[in-house]
Parts: sequence; structure tokens; C-alpha cells
Amino acid sequence: MTLFFWSCNISFAASLGIWADYERTGQENEPSSGPLLVVANHQSNMDPPIVARSISHRTLFPAKRELFNIRLANLLLRMWGAFPLTRGQPDAQAYRMILSTLAKPKGCVTLFPEGTRSQGSMRDAQSGPAMIALRTGVTVLPIGITGTRELNGVLRALNPIGTIRVRIGRPFKVVDCGTDRKEAANSATVEIMGRIAELLPESFRGVYSDAAGTERKFTEDLPNA
Repeated sequence: MTLFFWSCNISFAASLGIWADYERTGQENEPSSGPLLVVANHQSNMDPPIVARSISHRTLFPAKRELFNIRLANLLLRMWGAFPLTRGQPDAQAYRMILSTLAKPKGCVTLFPEGTRSQGSMRDAQSGPAMIALRTGVTVLPIGITGTRELNGVLRALNPIGTIRVRIGRPFKVVDCGTDRKEAANSATVEIMGRIAELLPESFRGVYSDAAGTERKFTEDLPNA
């Protein structure tokens, strides 16, 4: 499974080098040790491989459960590191998968809090990622992605034409302030999305424009690795 992941990653990196104007910044912000929860904005089906290419961790991703109904797709997705997630309702199996991965010394999971692709600018996020970060206490790494909106369909991995920018932000943790857990997760979600928004041009920030650069209570910066 790991060999397949890195083979796909290397192949996709080559495609980016040939077809795309791809640039990433902030690599120094990625922690070198410990479990990691990566959070990013979501514009395209290409965002997961873009994230995988942009960080050094071997990360897992949730994917909508319907994709796993196709036998070949099920095999390839699982080999690459995806696991099924039922969208729009609680999924205990996916939740356990995330928790078990983040319990490992080098476990890494990437989540897109918006839950589905946005139409250019950021949309309201779900509180699940914040709740997971609050429960596990793991380090969270924000990533802002632009230039992938038109890259949909698996074949676009072979020719990802476009100007793609990936900005990796400072690592942080979600802080338990002793308030109601649901309220804390909702407030932390706004702060998490604000951190992602800061990594994007203002025109992409959408509903989280006002959350960028504001004072924070439920998330706390960590020293760079």
C-alpha cells in the first residue's frame, strides 16, 4: 500500500512538473514528528493528490462511500490511502478510522472541513474536524489551495494544466477552554477556517473573510518544527 502511494505521488509530481505552474510555500511549517491532522479548502477532486504531493507525511483521505462500490476503484482507492465516508450524516466507521490513524506516532489524516467542493470561494464548514482535533489533541496543519477548480476527473492527474498554488500555514492545536464541547467545536471551526482563509487570496475567502487574522481563543499556534 505504501509503495503504491509513493509511486502515485511521484508520478503525479512529474505530471505537475510537466503540465502545471505549480508552487508550494511554507514547507518549513510542517512538523517533522508526531501525528498530524491536515485541513484544507476544497475546490477540486485533485485537491487530495495535490496535498499528498505538497507534504512529506504519508497521509490518508476520506472519500465518498459511493466511489468504493466499484470493485477496481475500491481496490485502487484503498491502496492509495483513501477510506470510505458517508457524507451528510455521522459515520462511526470513518470516525474510528480517523482516530486510530491519529493515535499512531506518525499517523496523518487530511480533511476538507467544507465537506464538498466549493464554487470558488470558501463555504460554511462542518465542525467534525475541529471536534476530532479537540478530542485527540493532535497538531493541526492548515493548507490553502488555489488553481485546482477546473481540475476534475481522475484523468486530469495526467495533465493538470493550470497555475496551482499551495500555501502551508503554521501548525496549531485546538484548545479546550472548558466550555460546552459542541460550542467549543463550532468556535474552533471558525478559527480553523480563518487560518485557512489567511493562506488564500481575499477573493477566495468567502464566508470566512472576517475570520482571517482575528483574535483567537480556541486555537493556539505551535512552534515550527
